[in-house]
Amino acid sequence: MLVDLIRVTAADGIELDGAFFAPAPDAVPAGPIDAAMVIHGSGRNFYTPATAAMAEDLRNAGYAALTINTRGHDTVWVDRQTGVAEGNAYEILENNRQDLRAGVDYLASLGYRRIAILGQSMGAVKVTYYAAVENDPRVAAVVPISPVRLSCSYYLESPDADEFRANLETADRMEAEGRAMDLFYVDFPIKEMFSAMAYIDKHGPLERYNVIRHVPQIRVPLFVLSGSTETHTRLLDVPQDMITAAVNSPRAEYLVLEGGTHSLTNMMPEAGQAVVNWLASLSASVGQTAAAAN
Repeated sequence: MLVDLIRVTAADGIELDGAFFAPAPDAVPAGPIDAAMVIHGSGRNFYTPATAAMAEDLRNAGYAALTINTRGHDTVWVDRQTGVAEGNAYEILENNRQDLRAGVDYLASLGYRRIAILGQSMGAVKVTYYAAVENDPRVAAVVPISPVRLSCSYYLESPDADEFRANLETADRMEAEGRAMDLFYVDFPIKEMFSAMAYIDKHGPLERYNVIRHVPQIRVPLFVLSGSTETHTRLLDVPQDMITAAVNSPRAEYLVLEGGTHSLTNMMPEAGQAVVNWLASLSASVGQTAAAAN
């Protein structure tokens, strides 16, 4: 696939790489959306196969598409400007709002005004949180794919409670000892390395990024997509619960693809088609509202 490699700069100066998938010059996408941004999951990046494939499917349907790294890309990387370690292991999710805004700014600089934001796994949390908290008028639709439930209270009531509680206690102890930036390895809710600070930020009792709590603030169409095999505690019933909570969205729907695995990596063509079909079905009033706001 041919793409334009791009770089955006977040408000705090962090530079993030990405790819712009330009549609054919004469392409006219169905529906009111004219561009889409696709955000990767935990420890992944802008060229992760499922992320790139979704952008390519959108491009083939006539939409301009952008994939960008967030600062949580890969497990650990070092910012060449500051020398500070970043990546999923050190990620504070709140800071990703700057990254997503930089991506939306890039699409807007090319003249796109009716932008859908899509995210896979933790990227689904990021686009949900961005739409809810930023209320960016350029965002005309939100598509979380395989969203993760970041809920301490839910985990503590689950069959994984003992393992989760032990992880929290380890992170709390490390932070109390002044080792908040030290890394430790966990198996729950995903197999990954985290700094104590990052683990508490995402999974601690404040539940700052619980998508069920944030989705009532979304006032644009919402489409949650997932696979039927996503029965892990962090994924179970999240699409249904999000749509039930989306009381202020003018159109909120979810679709579970039978046999689909996490982020629908085993059904990438089907996932792309489902998103394209949904975007094409949106009312023209969605685009008119976004354009008027700009």
